[in-house]
Amino acid sequence: MEQPFREGQTVVTNEDKRIGQVVGLRDECLLVETGHVFKTTHAIPQTFVHANGDELRATVSKEIVEASPTFREDTWDCEAVLRHYGLAGPYTTDPDPDMDNAEVDGAHHGVDPAPSERINTLGETTEEQSLDEARFGSKRS
Repeated sequence: MEQPFREGQTVVTNEDKRIGQVVGLRDECLLVETGHVFKTTHAIPQTFVHANGDELRATVSKEIVEASPTFREDTWDCEAVLRHYGLAGPYTTDPDPDMDNAEVDGAHHGVDPAPSERINTLGETTEEQSLDEARFGSKRS
């Protein structure tokens, strides 16, 4: 099977912005030389690059590529490149800062609240309230 990528091919974005030219391949990443005067080399995972005639189309923006770690032979870190493009973890999400409940408070302090505490964040209910009232927080007459 023929390699779809070769040195010298132009890489463009979906908006037809020129990113640069392929100068090599390393660990499933295309090495792309960017810039006109001050040239740098950035890696783009092959997952984000597709052949389109004589050129290659990247499914990431030029700004994302230019913000990626600069490639240097002596300091190559494939894991850092994959993290930059969201292909490697760790994955964390911040809780909604506008919410005020045990789960958010626990997340801010590094504590995962017990399931009973999570249920209590829905609001106080009494045994007389129906399931609908507990779920929607309204009282029926």
